[in-house]
Amino acid sequence: MDVLAFFSHWETYRLCIERNTLHHREVGEILRGELLAVTKPFTFLDLACGDAQLTSRLLAGTRVEAYTGVDFSAPALALARNNMAALDCVSSFRETDFTGFLRTGHHGHDIIYLGLSLHHFEHHTKGDVMKHLYRATNPGGSLYLFEPVLRGGETREDYLARWHQSMDTDYANFSEVQREQLWRHVSTSDFPERPEEYGAMARAGGFRDASVLFTAPKGFYSLFRFSA
Repeated sequence: MDVLAFFSHWETYRLCIERNTLHHREVGEILRGELLAVTKPFTFLDLACGDAQLTSRLLAGTRVEAYTGVDFSAPALALARNNMAALDCVSSFRETDFTGFLRTGHHGHDIIYLGLSLHHFEHHTKGDVMKHLYRATNPGGSLYLFEPVLRGGETREDYLARWHQSMDTDYANFSEVQREQLWRHVSTSDFPERPEEYGAMARAGGFRDASVLFTAPKGFYSLFRFSA
């Protein structure tokens, strides 16, 4: 993606955050509480980190001693470097796809966060990624995963129909171009799973415990914590 295309799509994504259509506010409050509760120094791996604006706010005042941000977008990482500069920790950044980063054996992280990215893969690939996530997590560490989810016996087609219907209310104030960008992305790239499927994949990958910390009111998204 070139720089102009990046900022066009990034503007739409930032608007989603500002208007809380993806529930970053609630997720951020929960994660902030989780991170503040950690009493010893920890390392933090931020996969598909984007501009790290939200993460930098979550980590402020915590015991984080080292941060690693991974993203395939150079423009996003440039923003991330600026946002992380104020934190009193060692920060490093890798311009690469997060799955490739995990496959190359980058282990030794106390806390890992992956948000709104794993659902882009088919079911079997998600399971493989979960195994790599487990290997990257230190014993006693945690993986926080924030992803779209299916409700009950819902299929992907049911989910997409429900999401499209929600655009009339949740995205009513977005421009037509932005709405088209969002729908094109969701309809072609989103492959959500049921919450219990994410839990099963995590346990199969090696994680010993799975918890759902938050589910959005309309049931589109859930925040999970998996313990290594």
